Amino acid sequence: MHNNQNQVIRVNRFSVPSDGRDEFMALLEQTHGVIRAQSGVIDEMILEQQVAVNLFSVLAIIRFEGEHVLQPTIAAIAQADHAAGIDRQGLSRRLGIEADIGFYRHAGPN
Repeated sequence: MHNNQNQVIRVNRFSVPSDGRDEFMALLEQTHGVIRAQSGVIDEMILEQQVAVNLFSVLAIIRFEGEHVLQPTIAAIAQADHAAGIDRQGLSRRLGIEADIGFYRHAGPN
């Protein structure tokens, strides 16, 4: 059982133009494969909603045991990106993706 008070939840919200959806979703799934392999990651999910004919809203939610898990996970993603030659900022600019990233904690009692 996990102590909800220590958990950190990262919520990434992306606005993704339809033209770049497939490429972006492939990268996101690859990234979540790296995330799933990390110690201290409780769970993760990718959700999407078509908000207009040419626009998707994508949520990527990752639940971590605590703060101590964040840096090793970020480092693992950076290492995988480097090995694969991935430039996330360049890809986001090229595809016209806007991102809103936040870290959250449970509110109230467990």
